[in-house]
Amino acid sequence: MMRVSHVGGIVILFLLFFFLSAGSVVADWHGGKALVLYKKGGDGWVQHNYKDDTILEKWEKFRDEFAKQGWTVDFAKHVNASLLSNYDALFVLTPVEDIPDDEAQAIIDWVKSGGQLVITQNGTGTYANEITAEFGIEFDGPLLLPIQTINNFTSHPVTTTPYLLNKVVGVTARKIEVSGSSKEIGWFEVGPVKYCLLAVNDTAGEGVVVAIGDEWMWSNCCFNLVDDNKELLDNILAYFRRTCSVPEFSTLTFLIPVFLLAVLFLFRRKGGVSG
Repeated sequence: MMRVSHVGGIVILFLLFFFLSAGSVVADWHGGKALVLYKKGGDGWVQHNYKDDTILEKWEKFRDEFAKQGWTVDFAKHVNASLLSNYDALFVLTPVEDIPDDEAQAIIDWVKSGGQLVITQNGTGTYANEITAEFGIEFDGPLLLPIQTINNFTSHPVTTTPYLLNKVVGVTARKIEVSGSSKEIGWFEVGPVKYCLLAVNDTAGEGVVVAIGDEWMWSNCCFNLVDDNKELLDNILAYFRRTCSVPEFSTLTFLIPVFLLAVLFLFRRKGGVSG
């Protein structure tokens, strides 16, 4: 009777540890909530007012696409850890001045904890590196060519799912260098010339970083032409939905129930031998 009691207790512990370990490693998912940084009246450190259209700057197609893909989108001029904890994705479209240290660190920490970041940098500078260098992505010099196009892609969910990308057209592109676990996934290529303009780090701590060497591909002037500018955004949102909402099991949390299962097996084996 004592042996049966022990076995039953181990079974209960196994199930308890299994469900606790599974629950503890599911990334926080807010149902598809994105935050876009914007600048207005001199307040903010990104390039444009992506929240409200002006005469020269129009971004409503970009904003509307979130809802079409089942996402909600909010806007902020500044971020902190508390604000970021409410969102699944953050869009930082081209910093144009030094990023405040506390905000850059809050974004880095949020990504490492499972946040999903899209960050762009066009020809105005390399301020985004204050964030992306932490993840092996650095924006380099501007693409000083008359054609600002990503026309060559490797296979990655951002480039293939649900849409197979063929060409993304921008205006003022900036080249990208990668290192470590970051990967080049999109280039401007013509003849022997090849420059990376699209990169990703799928193992940025627990999060994801997608870096693009332009932002104008999502302005109204370029968003849904014959090229795949809109489809690039759709692919990113689809990828973020999958990566953020799917449970991930760490080695430690997997080994705990396996160990308990092994103990259970030994108790059962011992009981069989004694019988």
